[in-house]
Amino acid sequence: MQTSQQQHRQAMSTAASPIARERPPKGARRSKPNSSRLNAASGELDATRQRLPLPVILLLVSLQIPWIINLGALRLTPYRLVLLILVPLLLVRWARGGAGKVRLTDFALFGLCVWCTLAILVIHGLGETIEPAGIYFIETMGGFLVARCYIRDEHAFFQMAKLLFIITLVLLPFAMHETFTGGKVLLQTLQLVMPTYEMIAMPQRWGLDRAQVNYIHPIHFGLNIGCTLTLAWMVVGYGKPLIKRLVAAGLVFFTSFLSLSSGPLSSMVGQIGLMGWGGVLQRFPLKWSLMAAGGITLFVLTELFANRSMAVILLSMFAFDADSAYIRTLTWEYGTQSIMNNPLFGVGFNMWDKPAWLTESIDMHWIIDAVRHGIPAGVLTFLALGSALWTIGRVSLTDDKLRTFRAAYMFTIAGFFMTGWAVYFWESTYVLFTFLLGSGFWLLDREEEPLRKRFKARPNQADRIAERRRSRA
Repeated sequence: MQTSQQQHRQAMSTAASPIARERPPKGARRSKPNSSRLNAASGELDATRQRLPLPVILLLVSLQIPWIINLGALRLTPYRLVLLILVPLLLVRWARGGAGKVRLTDFALFGLCVWCTLAILVIHGLGETIEPAGIYFIETMGGFLVARCYIRDEHAFFQMAKLLFIITLVLLPFAMHETFTGGKVLLQTLQLVMPTYEMIAMPQRWGLDRAQVNYIHPIHFGLNIGCTLTLAWMVVGYGKPLIKRLVAAGLVFFTSFLSLSSGPLSSMVGQIGLMGWGGVLQRFPLKWSLMAAGGITLFVLTELFANRSMAVILLSMFAFDADSAYIRTLTWEYGTQSIMNNPLFGVGFNMWDKPAWLTESIDMHWIIDAVRHGIPAGVLTFLALGSALWTIGRVSLTDDKLRTFRAAYMFTIAGFFMTGWAVYFWESTYVLFTFLLGSGFWLLDREEEPLRKRFKARPNQADRIAERRRSRA
């Protein structure tokens, strides 16, 4: 009786315990654990723990520090000091293949720096060329190469977007305080240590002050925050509940809006429109070709039959008031005329061809290089931007996460493109733009990785087959 009860208990415990159920009989040969599963699991664990590379953290954090360091005639900022240290290392890493395959965008940006240096040399002479040409190089290539060399997979891309979102959250209270009270708390506090950007006093809009926070101008604060709207929704919010994505994107939108600037607002509206178009026509494979064809058709019809050019219409649409739209329209008209008057080397840092009563500022990024350094500089600028969007946009991706991250990159750069017709990117804003431009090239190398692995696997497989044949013989 006791023997049967013991047998019954043993059977019940064996059935209830998966460990006991899988335990081999005594004396049987134990099988080794599945090494491929263990490797995959450890790989996924390492990926989730992967941290953002230190150069990226240093650059993005230094962009938020508005201190000015004057060394004689040389004007430095924290991000320029970071880039001065990093650029030699980045160039070596890039030359050795640390940024993947060399791309057309790389050559276009290098060519832009070389041509601008030559144009400054021709217009101003050697003595006035070294400093501005050097600053232009480290801000153009430095920001770009930090991303090219260190944003090399989807995990680093996600961590980058997460850091930018955290920066937004940190700056939000200061922006709200400045908008509702006019107090520039952050700049005033940092000025206790060393000089910062000038605190700009601008007319109120809707009874509110325009938040400058820690940037050189309110419009730059709005643009630097607003350009991350798509990243917050599609990258930081990827795979998360709808309410969390809405909160994240809403915080970015609200923070950027506190600058009360039409440029950042147009960027965010454009990003929302692109996300909406992509979401509604998600299953339509030619949705972006359809958008491009529609845009080209609208442009041609406008230029042929409208009494204003497409550029003037867009400038008037994305302006808070009629005066701003009028000034930007005149900037476009006289700016393009100045380019045609000085087509090869531009006007340098001299006054561009304009009426005496028109403002000296050119708030239009996509023509300013051509105005200053000639048509070749403008062509190289658009070549760098267009080749990046074209090559990354044509990558064949099957993974939904990678396609989403690719769309976020494309929409972010498209937001900069739209804003660049009403804003001039300079100082930290320009560096952030070049950095984000370089942050999507890992997708091109990601596409080639499986092919390389297959080629590397073939010799090992052949060796194994040959070894089996020898053992059989």
